[in-house]
Amino acid sequence: MTQRIQIGIVFIIIHLSFGYLVYPNLIYELTKTAHWEVVMFQGFLQLILIWIYIKGLNYFPQNDVIDIYSKMGRWAAIIFLIPFVINLVALAAFNIRLHTEVIISIFLPRTPGWSIMILLFFVSVYTAIKGLGTILRSSIFIFLIVIPLVVFNIFSSVINFDIHNVTPGWDSPHKFWFNIKFFYLLGFSSFLFLGFISSGTKYTFRQLIIVCLSVSIFFLSVVYIPLFIFGQETVVTLTNPFLEAMDSVDISWFSFNRQTMFFGVSLVGLVILANAVILWMIGRIMRKVLKCRIVRSSYWIIGFSIIAFFLALKVPNKSLIEKYFLWSTGAQAYSMVIIPVTIFIYGFLSKRGVWGNEKQ
Repeated sequence: MTQRIQIGIVFIIIHLSFGYLVYPNLIYELTKTAHWEVVMFQGFLQLILIWIYIKGLNYFPQNDVIDIYSKMGRWAAIIFLIPFVINLVALAAFNIRLHTEVIISIFLPRTPGWSIMILLFFVSVYTAIKGLGTILRSSIFIFLIVIPLVVFNIFSSVINFDIHNVTPGWDSPHKFWFNIKFFYLLGFSSFLFLGFISSGTKYTFRQLIIVCLSVSIFFLSVVYIPLFIFGQETVVTLTNPFLEAMDSVDISWFSFNRQTMFFGVSLVGLVILANAVILWMIGRIMRKVLKCRIVRSSYWIIGFSIIAFFLALKVPNKSLIEKYFLWSTGAQAYSMVIIPVTIFIYGFLSKRGVWGNEKQ
């Protein structure tokens, strides 16, 4: 299997990890009708940002994002990438804590949350330390387990659908464009890791379109399955609409009589790989930006994972977890706009000789 396919699989898995729990609630708060418009418009904006990102990276075929910022100057790398690292630490912490709460509610109600978080962090840290190759190979294993479960969840939910629960399919004017929560949605588009992969892997914007389309179809499913089952008036009152939708399906004919068991198993694999990618990016940034020969990437990964673990423990309740997670995705959305645009502008100017001598 080529590395490009593996990268596409990682892209899908990260989006699934972020999209299951909080994404539907944001959509329901943004609009009461035509929810597909919000999802598709967010996907369209993601495609634009990915095109800008890939175009900018192609100006420097032998460099990754960190090398490009280092060409601008060391302070440029620090100003743009260190805040990104801080946000990644927070995102890793709140992502695992949020998933831990759901896993406990599904099948481990008597297990302390800290013990589950330790296990999830340990596996994520180990995978991140082993490097990109291990992450890509692990993504295949997780993909083959998770995707069949996702498909099973979707199709087994059809039995509870009521088409009368879905509101009209067109909403005008598009007021969600001016809602700050729509900006949070961009934070669920996790494509920045593409710029951290070695230059030996060539991928094009055209190849990523198919992957982005798959992600949009998944987002539509997690939004519309609760809508078809409960309706707009009910889903806005639910804490985890997709989880509640899964729990409403009767599969007593199967060996596992609760569909949420499949949902919980899926979450474990998704969060482990998503956080492994986040921690791997952190280690790579810190090693190349600070250029401390004594401290290896693995030390940075372990150190920041410990910080993220204690940060996750400090959040007292689930409502604050979701709030902090949304703030982290908002900061992620800011990075997803700034990083591609600055790289594109710098590459465009460098190619035409406007920038002058590159700083080392």
